[in-house]
Amino acid sequence: MDPSASPASKARLGPLVRALTRLEQEDAVSLPWLEESACESYLEAAASLSYREARPVVGSGEKAVRQDFEVCMELGDSGPFHSLAESLEQDIKAAAALLPADPLPGGFTLNDMIVQRYPVGCQGITPHVDHIRYQGLVAILVFQGRGRFETVADREGSSPKEVANGPGDLLLMAAPGFAGQRRRPFHRLSGVTEPRVILGLRWDSRAGEPW
Repeated sequence: MDPSASPASKARLGPLVRALTRLEQEDAVSLPWLEESACESYLEAAASLSYREARPVVGSGEKAVRQDFEVCMELGDSGPFHSLAESLEQDIKAAAALLPADPLPGGFTLNDMIVQRYPVGCQGITPHVDHIRYQGLVAILVFQGRGRFETVADREGSSPKEVANGPGDLLLMAAPGFAGQRRRPFHRLSGVTEPRVILGLRWDSRAGEPW
């Protein structure tokens, strides 16, 4: 049985509707999503993956972003993370359909998956925005660990706003096209005090095209 199926999806829709409503005004929100047993199951699956170190620096000059974590993007064509992504996508779409105006852009699907591991004491990632090809909504599921996830006003990290992201939490962040807006929030991750493992889910609106 897929651990993401419990509790029943219907029980999730109310909190998810409220989260999406808040996201029309806020850059990022979070809500409890996975039970402890589900997190443990996904952690076991994550432990079997092959990781590489993220590029230490992406970009240059004023736009340089420093990264300090491990990443796996090769998740195959099926498996527990695919099932989790499909389940979450269905719930997000069902919740969005209950709002007065569906905030999701046409074609939205969680077709881009990445598992990341942050060891204790790592530097995380400095303020940045996600690539423009990621549209609609970004979803992050935390399986283990704690760190300080913040949205900020700029690359200097001014006006930080911390968003809860403990084990079992679902973190949602606006992306271009959400509620007809063009937001690409600056955000960062720091202060990792426990080994952190997450699944990042996005809609790559240019899937199949070269980067």
